[in-house]
Amino acid sequence: MRRVVFNGKFTAGALNGVHRVSARLIQEVDALLAQAAEPDDPSFSVVVPRGGGDKIRLGVISVFEDDQPASQKWEQWRLPALAKGALLVNLANLAPVLHRPKVTMLHDAQFCRADSSYPWRQRLGYRLLTPLMARSSARVLTVSAFSGEELATHGITGKTPVEVLANGADHILEQDADPEALSRLGLAPGGYALMFGSGKAYKNNRVVFDAFAGGALAPLRLVVVGPSRDVLIAAGLTPLDDAVFAGSCDDRVLRALYEGAHALLFPSLTEGFGLPPVEAMVCGCPAIVAPCGAMPEVCGDAALYADAGAPATWAQQIRALADPGLRDRVVAAGRARGGRYTWARAGEQLLGVLRDLARRA
Repeated sequence: MRRVVFNGKFTAGALNGVHRVSARLIQEVDALLAQAAEPDDPSFSVVVPRGGGDKIRLGVISVFEDDQPASQKWEQWRLPALAKGALLVNLANLAPVLHRPKVTMLHDAQFCRADSSYPWRQRLGYRLLTPLMARSSARVLTVSAFSGEELATHGITGKTPVEVLANGADHILEQDADPEALSRLGLAPGGYALMFGSGKAYKNNRVVFDAFAGGALAPLRLVVVGPSRDVLIAAGLTPLDDAVFAGSCDDRVLRALYEGAHALLFPSLTEGFGLPPVEAMVCGCPAIVAPCGAMPEVCGDAALYADAGAPATWAQQIRALADPGLRDRVVAAGRARGGRYTWARAGEQLLGVLRDLARRA
């Protein structure tokens, strides 16, 4: 029986979306081990670089903080030495190439796309190293069948078994909505549509800005979460003059925005999973998405779809949600669909994979 070691490099620095997924999955495995450990379970631990020990709180899984700081060298050389002989679990896209056995989670294949907006050096680095990481893994995990197909098509995974482990979305319900969020932004319930802003080409914000142009959807306003107006202008976009820029939002504010929105607009040309539409669904907010990437797989018939390159179809679908009957049907379907994506389910699946691989030793 091998011991299981989680790669804790993600605890270094600010947490991004992938890092938060990594932390949450480990926390779910920890909770399951506390509730229903099995007699022949392996030992579980997380190895983190210097300064990362206070970034993740666990009950059963032990946390070992190394005295060396995080770096690529730490992940590729120091971590394998500390995890020698263990099943090493890497949940944040990167893994030490030479360590075996290991599990590697690759969230998407965006780095293979010309419109990914990754700096060319980063794209080249990922393109060279990721196949080595994946093909030397006992199992590759990814967040959708679409992502699995993309990774295979681009020659990333080779013959390594790939398993879909979808994200959870129920974290958005774990905190109450901020009751003052809408008033602070000057918004009225139902009086705005919501979009996550990005200057990245594949996020396709342009089509939504064009749909709202010239007051076509007035008096409905557009609320943009994330980057500022200046950041989007610098990326070559033309935000609406009356758009509301909400900035970075915590889950309490985000839940309030979902619950008060006419719709979430998600025009991405590709997504490995696409968490915002699922978060919106569980909050009772209708989602309008482009039929691209993993979105048809993730959303099924619980969202409305609009052509990624046609502003008029976005305007049409936004207006269609003024019909109470259609809106009620989309909301009900969304709650049912979104309810499938829970972190408990993801944790159970991950623990099953790790038990299986550890017991093969």
